[in-house]
Amino acid sequence: MRILNTIKYFEPSKGGMESVAKNLLIGIKQRRKNSKITVACNNHMKASKDRVEYYLGIKILRYRSFFLKSQPISLCFKSLNNEIKNADIVHHHYPFPTMEFALLKNIDALRKKKFIITWHANIQNSRWSWIERFYNPLIIKLLEAADEIIVTSPQLLEYSNILQIFKNKIAIIPLSFEPHNLTILPKELDQESIPKLLFVGKLRTYKGLMYLLEAINGLNVNLDIVGNGEEENNIREYIKNNNLNKVVHLYTNVNDEELVNFYKSSDIFVLPSVNEAEAFGVVQLEALSYGLPVINTNLKSGVPFVSLNNITGLTVDPANKNQLRNAILKLTSDKDLYNEFSKNAIKRSESFTNDKMVESYLNLYEN
Repeated sequence: MRILNTIKYFEPSKGGMESVAKNLLIGIKQRRKNSKITVACNNHMKASKDRVEYYLGIKILRYRSFFLKSQPISLCFKSLNNEIKNADIVHHHYPFPTMEFALLKNIDALRKKKFIITWHANIQNSRWSWIERFYNPLIIKLLEAADEIIVTSPQLLEYSNILQIFKNKIAIIPLSFEPHNLTILPKELDQESIPKLLFVGKLRTYKGLMYLLEAINGLNVNLDIVGNGEEENNIREYIKNNNLNKVVHLYTNVNDEELVNFYKSSDIFVLPSVNEAEAFGVVQLEALSYGLPVINTNLKSGVPFVSLNNITGLTVDPANKNQLRNAILKLTSDKDLYNEFSKNAIKRSESFTNDKMVESYLNLYEN
């Protein structure tokens, strides 16, 4: 089985899509040792030429790129035609605009292969709205050529006019995580200590961290922020200007072992994202697996599908600091509710393991 995966970035680049693609391909390689897997992606670093690397038996083609409005643009897909010809299966991870144009250029070759598209996100970005007039018809043409279209949550299908056209060949395979080997008991809220909130992720505007900081200002809680990104300076400035240095702690360089300790020592996980750039929120799965109730936002994406409102946590409107504040107060004051959510969180996380995702895709690849 020869598989070509096309994705914007791949290991060691970090992110929800990259992590899931890595786990998927490693899982397939472990189960089908004779499979030949190639990944075509942008280079996550500045480079003067294309590079070929190998990672755990997986061939990686990294195309040199330049950036337009933070989006990677690559014109170096000359080798893609040969990669498609040599593959039995082509699996594309949408969105990746320049690769989508390259795939369309090879549409005749794609029609001779098993062609699968995983639709990770509905693009709802005002910066790129001008391009939709001619981009969407091209995406429809690509979707027409696909044998199967995978969405990662029911919400992606529900809120996409384009996907509604292809409902008859769409399946849902949620994103996943690698469960830890620890025995985790449900948490019990200790109302004698100061509640500890946790955020893990990139420090970007769409993550809504400024709303979270405003929500906790004046509350008797602590907040650990784990991650790095372009919003770091704004966050540090807010912390300083509002005298939150003893309340909010920012950690920008945390290894996997340290991250486990953050999950184990926290009480509530908060994902306050404000728009559908947060397509799924894989990090919620990690939090749920440690028994952390989650406060998330009611986006038209997979975010509220992962942690369920009033079952594993609370869901609030995006960009609403008052609702965030009230959700925090509710969870930290109602011990029975908190304990119930913690039990449900662990059980919910068991539905999203890598093994289940890999088996679903293998079944798709081979049948």
